[in-house]
Amino acid sequence: MHDNPALNWVCQNSKSVLPVYIHSADEEQPWVPGAASRWWLQHSLEALDEQLKAFDLKLHYFSGPSEKVIKNIIQQTNSDTLVFNNLYDPHLLIRDRELTQRLNKKINVHAFDTGLFFIPGSILNNQQQPYRVFTPFYKKARPLLDLAYTPHSGSLDKTTFRKLSMANINFTVPLSFLNLLDSNNWYQKLHQYWQPGEQNALLLLDQFIDQVVYKYDETRDIPSSDATSKISAALHFGELTPQQVYFSLKPLLDGVFNSIDMASAELFLKQLLWREFGHHILWHYPNTTTKAINSRYKNNFWKKNKKALNAWQKGETGVPIVDAGMKQLWETGWMHNRVRMVASSFLTKNLGIHWLEGARWFWDTLVDADLANNTMGWQWVAGCGVDAAPYYRIFNPLTQAKRFDTKNKYIERWLPGFNESEYRKPIIDISQSRVQALERYKKFIRA
Repeated sequence: MHDNPALNWVCQNSKSVLPVYIHSADEEQPWVPGAASRWWLQHSLEALDEQLKAFDLKLHYFSGPSEKVIKNIIQQTNSDTLVFNNLYDPHLLIRDRELTQRLNKKINVHAFDTGLFFIPGSILNNQQQPYRVFTPFYKKARPLLDLAYTPHSGSLDKTTFRKLSMANINFTVPLSFLNLLDSNNWYQKLHQYWQPGEQNALLLLDQFIDQVVYKYDETRDIPSSDATSKISAALHFGELTPQQVYFSLKPLLDGVFNSIDMASAELFLKQLLWREFGHHILWHYPNTTTKAINSRYKNNFWKKNKKALNAWQKGETGVPIVDAGMKQLWETGWMHNRVRMVASSFLTKNLGIHWLEGARWFWDTLVDADLANNTMGWQWVAGCGVDAAPYYRIFNPLTQAKRFDTKNKYIERWLPGFNESEYRKPIIDISQSRVQALERYKKFIRA
């Protein structure tokens, strides 16, 4: 409801409105939203509908091919305008642009940009080519933030909607008809950890800015500390915009308080631009959702080991910090970023299993599953994607645990009763598998 350019346009230019959500899962193939993110979507839609009710509006649900549904809505309501905010996954952005071209013959269409700082493809190097390394991308994009944005009001109240009435329509379906939730109610546990919706997202952002960000530089890599923002799902589902986060950070970034707070805020902003980088990479290389950017790493590079993959998924590898991370993921639909890197490295480097196996598992189990960042993150760790120093980065899970979980607080939280001397034997030798991984990578680099 806040910082929503499509909604702002409606409030300024319309007298009647029909808020709609169209569920067209088949159009998202092969990456139909996973079970955990569907749970979030269900409750995010419920929360949005509750907010709309406060303004005497209602969210209407539809299911089916988007173009067919939209044409039916136009016919029933005599609508003259379609207004929406862009999605940035390449196949969806292309779908919506093609749909816009066809609909423009019938009605006016207004699409807005809000989910990223910069439209994908708009940040290029001096040769007008896409960046494939993050640091140069960051150095190019960071100064543009201060030039591109000025503070604006995003508050909404009754007067904002005073002239809007609800358009009438009679073929909507209840939210339950979209079948977002699995028949098995495994997802009930997620309610202990998350409250989807814009209001809670704003609360999380305020708490992070007020209580956590000042120590972000020191504690963000400590998985036992509650030192991250927890807003990744809210950003993915549009409950928050990166612009809102930027404006909340602005006083700290400008050094209003002190240099320590400024450095921590800048580091957090850098993470937002890393998210941005992922979407730009996916825009330029849309095939990377299933294929490595580095063509050397084809399917025959990776091993197939269903037993080891299953042990990794269940958190039964015998490597404590990996198992703790996978247990956290299964229980909460989220995993600390430092542990994500360690667990991903273990799967792709030590076990040698295809990064796509990990990407698909994360896609189904993460509440913040985001196609661009899931793809880039897995290829980055696996050494076959964008990076300045790819194959020889192998996270040793034992030394990572000693460095970032010195007192085993995180491990003990997710492996109750953990005893290091009695814990299960690792399914693979860490040192030996590292040597084998390096040899395998070197062989393919020379190929």
